[in-house]
Amino acid sequence: MSYKNPEKTIHERVKDLLGRMTLEEKAGQVNQHLYGWKTYEKQQGTIHLTDYFKDHVRWGKGMGALYGLFRADPWSKVNHVTGIPAEDSWKLANEIQDYVINHSRLGIPVLLAEECPHGHQGLGSISYPTNIGRGNSFNCQLIEDTSRHMAEELAMKGVHLALVSSLDLSRDPRWGRTEECYGEDPYLAAAFNHSIISGFQGEMINDRQLVAQQTVEEIGRRPEQIGVVLKHCVAQGDALGGHNSGAVNLGEREFMEIYHPLLKSAKNAVGIMAAYNDIDGIPCHTNELLFQKLLRQEIGYQGIVMADGTALDRLAPIYGSNEHSAGRALQAGIDLSLWDTTYLTVGSGVEKGIIQQNHLDEAVYRILSVKFMLGLFDRPYTEKPEASYKEKVYSYQQANHQMAAESMTLLKNEGILPLDDCGENLAVIGPNGHALYNQLGDYTAPQTDEALERTIFASIKKQFVHSKAAYAQGCDIRDEKNQEPLMEKAVELAEKSDKIILVLGGSSARNFDMEFFANGAVSSKGVNMDSGENVDVASLALGGRQLALLERLSKLGKPIVTIMIQGRPHEIDIVCQKSAAVITAWYPGQEGGPALAQILAGEVNPSGKLSISYPRSSGQLPVYYYQRAIAMNEDYYDLSGAPLFSFGTGTSYTTLDYQKMTILNPDITKQKVKQGEKLQVEVNVKNIGKRKVKEAILLFVKLKGGDVIQRKKLLRGFEKIEIEPKQTKQVCFELGFDELKYFSAHAYFELTEQLTIKVEHLEQSVCLKDN
Repeated sequence: MSYKNPEKTIHERVKDLLGRMTLEEKAGQVNQHLYGWKTYEKQQGTIHLTDYFKDHVRWGKGMGALYGLFRADPWSKVNHVTGIPAEDSWKLANEIQDYVINHSRLGIPVLLAEECPHGHQGLGSISYPTNIGRGNSFNCQLIEDTSRHMAEELAMKGVHLALVSSLDLSRDPRWGRTEECYGEDPYLAAAFNHSIISGFQGEMINDRQLVAQQTVEEIGRRPEQIGVVLKHCVAQGDALGGHNSGAVNLGEREFMEIYHPLLKSAKNAVGIMAAYNDIDGIPCHTNELLFQKLLRQEIGYQGIVMADGTALDRLAPIYGSNEHSAGRALQAGIDLSLWDTTYLTVGSGVEKGIIQQNHLDEAVYRILSVKFMLGLFDRPYTEKPEASYKEKVYSYQQANHQMAAESMTLLKNEGILPLDDCGENLAVIGPNGHALYNQLGDYTAPQTDEALERTIFASIKKQFVHSKAAYAQGCDIRDEKNQEPLMEKAVELAEKSDKIILVLGGSSARNFDMEFFANGAVSSKGVNMDSGENVDVASLALGGRQLALLERLSKLGKPIVTIMIQGRPHEIDIVCQKSAAVITAWYPGQEGGPALAQILAGEVNPSGKLSISYPRSSGQLPVYYYQRAIAMNEDYYDLSGAPLFSFGTGTSYTTLDYQKMTILNPDITKQKVKQGEKLQVEVNVKNIGKRKVKEAILLFVKLKGGDVIQRKKLLRGFEKIEIEPKQTKQVCFELGFDELKYFSAHAYFELTEQLTIKVEHLEQSVCLKDN
C-alpha cells in the first residue's frame, strides 16, 4: 500500500489512501465534532476514555481532529482536580491516538488541536501577555521566540495544531475581542504572522517547493515543531457597532489594502480558521472567493481551513438545511468542522446529490496531507519528554518576562518615574492591583498557587524592599454595590502614604459559576467581567466606581502613578489629568507583576509603543490612524476628533535624538520598483540620555496622487533596537512594491509617483519617476 511507504511523496500517499476510503471514512475526516475534555474521565487517579469518544470514533470510522483534549477553564469545567497534569499530557495523547488508529480500518491518526491565544489554555502552562500588549512590543524576534516556546510546550504534550489569534485587527475597541488583536495595523500584524509561523513551524511549509511534491523526510518536521492555525479569517474587528460576529460592510478597495496583506502573510501556515462574520452579506464560511480564489489560487496557500466553533450551524437559516450548508461550506473550501452538527450530514448530503463528491475529496485530501506532513502516519506517538516538563517550561519564563516588559507603554511621566526605593510608604490601590486573573485575559486556564502570588501588589512589595507597600482594593471593576467601605479603606491607606500606585482598568476573568454558549463564549457575564469574547461595550468609560475612587484619592494631594490593566483602550483623559504618570500594561500575563515592578523601579526602561490609536471617547470611533485623507472637519462640536494618544505613542526614561534620514537611491523609478528593486532609507538615532533603552523605530509612508483618495499615512517598516547612553545607531529600511502600492480605481495594485517618508519628526519627499 503506497500510503504506508515513506519513500513516496505526500501527494502519492494521500491519493492512494483517498482511493481506498469509504464515504463514511471521508465524512469522519472532515469532522472535529467532539469537545476534547469530554473524551476522558478521571476515576480514582485512573484515566478512562468515555463512550462519548468511542461512539464518535465508531461513527466516523476514525476521526479527523479532536479539539481541546487538555483545555482547562470555567467553560470546560476542567480544573486541577478533574484535568490532566501537564507533565502527563503526552500519555493521554498517546492513548487517544492509539484508540483512533486501532479503530480505523486504514489506521488513520487523529489531529490534536489546542487553544493557544496567549499561551496554551491548559493546566500548568505559561500565560503570556495578550496580543494587544504584545503588539506594543514591535519586536518580531521576541514574537518568534515566544511562539517557538509555545510550540515546544505543546509538542511535549502530544499536540499537533495550535489555534492562535493573529488575523484580527482592532478597528473598533468596543469589541470584546480587542485583546486578541495585535492592534489596528495590518502591516504590523502581517509581520508578526511571519514570526509566529516561523516560531511554531520552522520551514515545514515554504515558498520553494509544494508540500505535496515532497516526502515526509524532505519536509523535515522536528518533534518540537507543530502546525499553527491562524484565526480568524477575516475582518471580525470591522463588525458594525463593535458587535462580536456582527455584520461587516467592507468594500473591495478596503479589503484589498487592509486584509489582503494579512492573507498573504498567512500563506505558509498549516491552518487558517474562518470567522463568524459575513463580508457584505456573504458568510465567511461560504465565501468561495475568499478561500478558494484569493487564498488558495492567487496567494498559493496549501494548508487547511477550519471552521470556527459551531459557526456552520448558523448557516441553515440561510441555505435551508444542514446538508445544503455543508455543501456550500465544502465548496467554499472549509475542510474541517468544529463542534457543529452540520458536517455530520456530509455523508447523507453526498448520497442525496446535495454535496458534490469532489468537494469532499478535496477537503479530505488537504486534511490527510497535513497529517502526513506532520509525520503522524510514520510517528503517531509522542515520546516521553527527555527533560522535566516543569524545568523546560520554567526556562521559557525569561522570554515571557521580557515580553511582559516590552508590552507595557509609558503614556505620561512628569518625572515621578522611576520610583526610588528610599523607605517611603507606597499605597497600591485598585481592583486590578492584587488579582492575578485580571492580569491574564480571556481564554485562561486555572493557575497554580505559585502563579497566584505574582500579582502587581506582591511584586511591588518584593521589588521595593526598603519601602513599605500596602494594598487596598478601593472598588470593584464594575459592581457598584457596597463600594463605600472599600473606598474608605483605600482613602485611609492613601492618607498614610507618600505615593499612590493606582491600578485600574477592566477584566476578562471568567469564573466557574458563569454560563456559556456552545462555542465557549460567555452567555451570563459576571458583573466584573467587562472584556473578552461576547463581552462588547457601548462605552469605553471606566466601569463601576473607578473614576470616583480616582477623584477621592486625587483630593489628598499625593502623587499618583496610574497603571491600566485592560483588554481594550478605556477612556482615560481624566486619569491622565489627575496622575503624575500613566502606564498601560494591558493584560501582561503571569510575569506582568514582576515586569511592571522593575519598570517602576527603573531596572527596566519602558519601551512599548501603542499599536492602537487611543481614543478619548467611544463617540469618536473609528480613530484608527490610516483612514483616508478626506477633506472634512475632523473635530466634533463637543469633542476633538483626534485620539488621546496616536498610534506609535510611547515614552521612556531617556531621551532619543532622531538625527538624520537619508534616501540612498533617490533616482529609483516606478518600473524598477515593480521589477523588485527597493527604495532604501537610512535613519540615525542617538541616545542622548543616561539610560540604556530599547526603541521601536517606526517608518511611515504617505502616498500622494493616483486615481483614488490615499490614506493619511501607512506603517511600512519597524525595527526594535537597543541603544546605550551616548550611542548612535543606524537603521536601514527597504521599501518595495508591497510597501508602496495602493489598490487603484482599475482594481489592481499600482504605484504613485509622489510619496513622503516619515520617521518621528524626520520627513522626506520621494518621486518615483517613470522611465
